[in-house]
Amino acid sequence: MISLEKKQKVLIGFHQENKSQRQIAKELGISRNTVKKYIQEDLEKRKQDIRELPVTDNYVTPPSYKKRKGNKRALTQTVMKRIRKMLKENEYKRQHQMHKQQLKIIDIHEKLLDEGFKISYTTVRNFVNSEVKRLQEVYIRQKATAGHEIEFDWGEVKLTINQTRRSFSMAVFTLPYSNDRFALLYESETMVCVQDAHVKCINYLGFVPEVFTYDNMRTVVKRFIGTEREITDGMKNLSMHYHFKIRLCEPRKGNQKGHVERSVEYIRRKAFAHRDTFASLEEAQTYLTEIVMKLNLRPHYKKKKTHHELMLEERVTKATSADIIPFDASELHEFRVDKYSTITFRQNHYSVPEGHVGEWVKVKVSAEKLMIFSNDACIATHKRCWQSHQWIMDIYHYLHTFKKKKGALAQSECLSQAPTKIKNIYNDYYIGNERDFLELLIYLKEHSNLEKVLAAIEQLQKNHTVQITTEKIIFLANQAEPIHKTVQSKNEVTTQSLENLSAITALFEMKKTGVLH
Repeated sequence: MISLEKKQKVLIGFHQENKSQRQIAKELGISRNTVKKYIQEDLEKRKQDIRELPVTDNYVTPPSYKKRKGNKRALTQTVMKRIRKMLKENEYKRQHQMHKQQLKIIDIHEKLLDEGFKISYTTVRNFVNSEVKRLQEVYIRQKATAGHEIEFDWGEVKLTINQTRRSFSMAVFTLPYSNDRFALLYESETMVCVQDAHVKCINYLGFVPEVFTYDNMRTVVKRFIGTEREITDGMKNLSMHYHFKIRLCEPRKGNQKGHVERSVEYIRRKAFAHRDTFASLEEAQTYLTEIVMKLNLRPHYKKKKTHHELMLEERVTKATSADIIPFDASELHEFRVDKYSTITFRQNHYSVPEGHVGEWVKVKVSAEKLMIFSNDACIATHKRCWQSHQWIMDIYHYLHTFKKKKGALAQSECLSQAPTKIKNIYNDYYIGNERDFLELLIYLKEHSNLEKVLAAIEQLQKNHTVQITTEKIIFLANQAEPIHKTVQSKNEVTTQSLENLSAITALFEMKKTGVLH
């Protein structure tokens, strides 16, 4: 085969220099039949208009031989039929959640060899690739409409909270039109957490998109019935409350909610690649909210406005006259109060005020707190614990019991979980004097003025000769409270002042009153 350069010289010599075929063949040192062939091909192509044909100009087309189409000896019709059958089995496994048990190309080749076919791996690979390419999926680009759709998904985040490494779930919402994002951290992916995330997201948006898009997560899809999917009751209630439609992606088709798929990775990297250690989950949530707001204030890559500004445009298009009433994202249960005056929910014990042992109480559980009701009245509220086998105790629930069992106070679970300031008061001034400490707790429960009590203790500490007692603390705390009394005359002011001075004098005169022993 001659080169493209010699072919071009043949055509130039014939058309421009008017040389004969014999002369061109002699000068270029090639066969006269070859020269004749290229000249005849060029004369035939000049008769055609190739501007709308998938061919190039004859001058730039390199010489080539015609490909020989011989019979395939190894890749017979029988072999191709057998390979196609195995590819159909792979398709069936993908549709029935068995994608990890598919046959690879090497497995197909080995199976053909076991069945007696003599064929190379390369031949099998080329045929399988051609079949897969023929069935390659085509994607349809979507155009987002303002206020029409929002996508939801979960993402895993590993953080160090209070010096403990733990995994958390990050709920992420993304609006395809504005690409505005909203994210929250949770310790679980249960139904109540999904509902709570939706309530907070809708409260942030200020409107309800028409369609919410999900993958086939357990909290959304109850069961598969053939090709149909049944929505869970919790999501049905949520959609009916806010009047939105649910759209489910096809199995293993994450591209059908690509905006939020990308947002999960994007937010996780932008937020927690720089910092992953926090004192509490609340601090981590505050940090995440700040990062997401910064991302939303960045300009959209195409629309020349920030994501937040575009979200506000969506809010205007979906503006409604009535306010959106939040959905009650909680579960209702009923439990019997045990001998420790606690109820047990998800392997955790929560204290109940004394006096309800043996009774049945209703418990309303949300993603953040747990409320206990007796006769339709809320008798206790606790922060929800997502760990297992924990005791969540409130020391104010056991004050009357401690009056009878004072010795149990020092080592009680209640005291260990009490606020740090209360524990410090006990450890500094009341060890061995539990009776007076219980009187102080009763006073704190009735008046809810811990700060005034701490201020009274600080005032008493300034005089080192004074013994700190419950009576003195309560007296000074009451003196700090404003007295709403109408003064009629100067004599009444004088009388009240003298009474206050007499009381304070009696408090600090140890020799007369015998405070210290």
